[in-house]
Amino acid sequence: MKNIMVAVLWLVGAVTAPTAFADKASPAQLARLYLDYMALNSRYSESLWPGFRLEDKVHLFSYAGNVWLRQPGGDIIQDNSVLESVNLHSGLSVNFGFPAYQGQPGVLIQLEDAAMPFATGTELTDLPFLVWAGSSLHEAFHFYAQSEWRVLEEGVRYEGEVFPLNLEARFYRLQLFNALMAALNQPEQQALHLGHGAYWLQLWRHSAPNEERVGYLNDLVEGTAKYVELVAGARLLSQNQSYLGYQKILLQYVNSYYQQQQMQGGWTAEAENIGAVAGIILDIYQDPTMWKESVMTGMLPVELLLSRVKPVVPPAAGQQALKQQLQQRLAYYPATQQKLAELLKNVQDPKVPLLVMPSMSDGSSFVDVGEVRSGFYVVPYLEDITYAYLGMSSQFSNLNVRGSALLDVPMQNYCEGIEAATLLPLAFPFQREGQYLVFNESEIHGTIRVSASVVEGRTLYCAMN
Repeated sequence: MKNIMVAVLWLVGAVTAPTAFADKASPAQLARLYLDYMALNSRYSESLWPGFRLEDKVHLFSYAGNVWLRQPGGDIIQDNSVLESVNLHSGLSVNFGFPAYQGQPGVLIQLEDAAMPFATGTELTDLPFLVWAGSSLHEAFHFYAQSEWRVLEEGVRYEGEVFPLNLEARFYRLQLFNALMAALNQPEQQALHLGHGAYWLQLWRHSAPNEERVGYLNDLVEGTAKYVELVAGARLLSQNQSYLGYQKILLQYVNSYYQQQQMQGGWTAEAENIGAVAGIILDIYQDPTMWKESVMTGMLPVELLLSRVKPVVPPAAGQQALKQQLQQRLAYYPATQQKLAELLKNVQDPKVPLLVMPSMSDGSSFVDVGEVRSGFYVVPYLEDITYAYLGMSSQFSNLNVRGSALLDVPMQNYCEGIEAATLLPLAFPFQREGQYLVFNESEIHGTIRVSASVVEGRTLYCAMN
């Protein structure tokens, strides 16, 4: 679904954009700071996770058409020719790519925003910088380490919130994260807090079995990447410290990280942060190499941590207030749930004509429409699972889509020449003029050439170039 050369940084709940400063760092200053950060982490990347090797990679920083880079063991140089073979222009603030440079594999961060996100005096150990730069390790871990995991090669990973949207499930997962953080911060009561964690994990599984099944690989992928990101930051801060000194700094860093990020729940944050904190606790009590080997065969860190823990019912104090806060943050749920249900109903309704176009998932952007949260959602389709897109903004031929609800299907057999397809139920006014459909709605306008047919009593319009 996602172009492997581009990984989006600004995901909901993942990273908060640093504040822009009047006395901002120059691109060259930030490039040096970032490349020094990557060089330090590259030295011990394999100790962060088995098979995560960055020492042989070229690290690149791009801003406004300029590229600074450091080859393994070398000095920082500038070479803008890299961008001739790399296109990461997505309109987002930050993008990542993994191009080769002179035959060597690379890790590229590209800033699109006109404003530098840090002040001139920013240092390598400043928390906002570590949080920001850590996402490069996160994405490099996805690309270079996890690509070798057989469990990921054999399965299908779904990203995005799962339909039906489930507020109770979000609350249970938030409470699971809170229990893990309490276990990390209060070792003298760790058994109790882990019991609470086992309780919330059990409730979530019972309330949303579809989420557990569909989101399993995403939990595995994102949780371990966030673990690498957090541990790397703590190790950088604790250079030349004893193990106990590292543990103290790790605890401080994890707490400071989540205070800055304001981890308050939500699908994207859950997968990352539950797995990360579970992994950090596992490091304390288990051989890190052994539990990581188990993860690479398909075990979730939280499962390894809590599988033998007896669930303990936590006190009810404060739960209702927390649930109300979460409900306010997820205020888009009702309207978004209704929009998804309407899309699925129209897709399955034989009385609603269906426009079938080549998949529009690559190169598209999203815009919120009213109270509906735009983005991609995991939904059932026939006997399979696929993606629904809400608020998609894209173009096919002379047809402009801005805010429509669409369904993406990996394979369809009705329209010749189209395999992966985007389906648009035409449950709104349109005109047919010969071989063309004409639209003049706020969410879709323009024309598209089609061939029409009736399949099992339903009118299909197959897009033609």
